[in-house]
Amino acid sequence: FRQKLDHFSKSSSPSWTQRYFINDAFYKPRGPVFLMISGSWTVCESWLSINNTWVSYAERLGALFLLLEHRFYGHSQPTGDLSTASLQYLSSRQALADIVNFRTKIAKKMRLTRNKWVAFGCSYGGSLAVWSRIKHPDLFAAAVGSSAPIQAKANFYEYLEVVQRSLATHNNKCFRRVKEAFNEVVKMLKVPEYYSKLESDFMLCKPLKLYSEMDKAYFLENLIFPVETAVQHNKNKKNDKGEQVSFSMDELCNTMANTSLGSPYYRYIRIIHLIFMHEYSSCFAAHYNEKLEVFLDSSIDRHNPTTVRQYFYQCCTEFGFFHTTDSKNQPFTGLPLSYFVQQCSDFFGPNFNYDSLNTGVMSTNEYYGGFNVTGSKIIFPNGSFDPWHPLGITKNISEDLLAVFIEGAVHCADVYEQKDTDSAELIQAREKIFQILQKWLKQ
Repeated sequence: FRQKLDHFSKSSSPSWTQRYFINDAFYKPRGPVFLMISGSWTVCESWLSINNTWVSYAERLGALFLLLEHRFYGHSQPTGDLSTASLQYLSSRQALADIVNFRTKIAKKMRLTRNKWVAFGCSYGGSLAVWSRIKHPDLFAAAVGSSAPIQAKANFYEYLEVVQRSLATHNNKCFRRVKEAFNEVVKMLKVPEYYSKLESDFMLCKPLKLYSEMDKAYFLENLIFPVETAVQHNKNKKNDKGEQVSFSMDELCNTMANTSLGSPYYRYIRIIHLIFMHEYSSCFAAHYNEKLEVFLDSSIDRHNPTTVRQYFYQCCTEFGFFHTTDSKNQPFTGLPLSYFVQQCSDFFGPNFNYDSLNTGVMSTNEYYGGFNVTGSKIIFPNGSFDPWHPLGITKNISEDLLAVFIEGAVHCADVYEQKDTDSAELIQAREKIFQILQKWLKQ
C-alpha cells in the first residue's frame, strides 16, 4: 500500500510501500472490518490464521480482517535505512496518519465505506488502536487496546515494582532467591578483586578491566532481563533453532530452586547462560560497547529485520518508558534514568538528551490526552501481572470506555489463542470483550 514519507509536509513527499495482509475467510457482506494495528515488531501472516482471539471474534461476527505493519518495522521500510536522519519520519503521529490513509483508501477500493471498522492492537499497537478511535471516531466505530500504555512517562519506575509484586505473588521464595543472587553480583562488581571470578563464572566475552559505569549498568540490565520477560510474557519461548529466548515464571523459579546448581548466585548464572549464550555467542556480552555496536547499526537486514534501534528511538523522542530501578519497592539497582538518556545521545546524537526526552513525553501526553481519555466505545484489557499496566486504563471511565482488568494475566494475554492452561479469569475476560463489541456493533 503506497504511503507518503511525511504526511505533514506541505510540499510533495516521496512515497513508500507499507505491508498489509488480508483474511476474508469469515467475511459476510456488510459485516464489520477488523483492522489489526501492529506495533514495534515484524508482522507475521500467521497472525491472521492461527486462532488468536481476534481471529475467533472475526469468525463469530463475520468480519473481514486486515493486518497493517507499522512504518520502519519489519518489511515496511520507508527510507531503506535506520539512520537518525531517516528516523525523523518514525513517530506515532506519522503512523496514525498511515492508518487513516490506509483505512480511507482501502474502504473505497474494496467498497467497505458503509461497514463498521474496529481498530485492534496490543501493547504499543493497542495504544495506536485507542488513539485511532479517539482522534478519528468517524473512521472507527470502536477500538480494543490490549495492554496498551496510553500515558507516556520518561522514568517508568513502576515497571519493576510490578515485576516484584507479580513474582512475589507467584512464588515468594523464588523472588527472594532472585534478589539474593542479584545483590551478590552487585557486591562483587564493587570489588575489583572479584572481577576474575565474575569473568569466569559468567563466561564474559571480554575482561572487566577498565569497567565504566555504563558497562556496569549494562551488565545489570542484562541480569534483570530474564526476570522482566518471565513476568511480562510468562512464556517458555524458543527460537527456530530451539534456543531459549525467554522463560516462564515457573521455569525461572524451578531453576532458582535447584539446589544441585549451588547457591542462588550459581542458579542465576545458569539462567543467564541459557538466555544469552547460543551458537552465535559462546560468551556473555556485558560491555556497553557490545550494546553500542548493535544499536548504532543503521542498516536493515531484509531477511531478518530487527526492531531494537527503532523502538529505542521512539522511547527517546516520544514515550520514555524506561525501566529504571529508582523505586524502593523493587529488588534491583543500578539503572538510573541517566543510563537510558545517555544511550539516547550515544545512539542518535547529542541533541537527544533530557530536555528533548521530557519535551517529547509532554507533547505526546498533550496530543493524545494521556490518562484523560475522551471519546467512547473503547475497551482497555490489562493483566494484573503485566508490568505495563500502570500506564494503562485499569478502571472504567464511563459506560462506553471500559476497562477489563484480568487478575494474574500477563502482557497481551487476552489476545493469544485459548489454551487449556488459561485461567477462568482470562477466559471470561475474552468472552466479556466479545459481548461488549457485539453489543456496540449492533447499535
